[in-house]
Amino acid sequence: MIAPKHLIVPTDLSPFSLTVLRYAVEIAELFHARLTVVHVVDRHAEHAHLPDAEREHRARTAIDELLREPKVEAHGISIVVRHGHAAAEIVRAAHDLNGDLIVMCTHGRTGMRHVLVGSVAEKVVRSAVCPVLTVRPEEFREIVALTANDVAGDLHLPMNA
Repeated sequence: MIAPKHLIVPTDLSPFSLTVLRYAVEIAELFHARLTVVHVVDRHAEHAHLPDAEREHRARTAIDELLREPKVEAHGISIVVRHGHAAAEIVRAAHDLNGDLIVMCTHGRTGMRHVLVGSVAEKVVRSAVCPVLTVRPEEFREIVALTANDVAGDLHLPMNA
């Protein structure tokens, strides 16, 4: 296996972004790799009426907050904000930054929404020149919803009353 040297982690700032970022941080630490978080500002998104500079500032602020979370507190994580179509810009960023592994979330769209909008992750997988590790929301739902009582019950530990 070829050890990655530079991970690219696209984020749409959704609730799953933190979990995917935690996956990527662990991989980066394991392989002593650099990590760059990439966010693409879509000119057709909900805040399209704001100037690009304001939207970029908001994105950087949100990413900075993610990077302060436990298990993520960044050791030199870079932030790149690009403008355009998400899939194309993620692939360009990986190429331009010499990324050798993209770690990203899939949102599991199905039906007509998938047909009309398509999957950013699918487009990245199809067009990236480097490997892409995708994490489906279903794969970490259990982790998100896990409680202390679940752990205690599964491990047959006495639960606090």
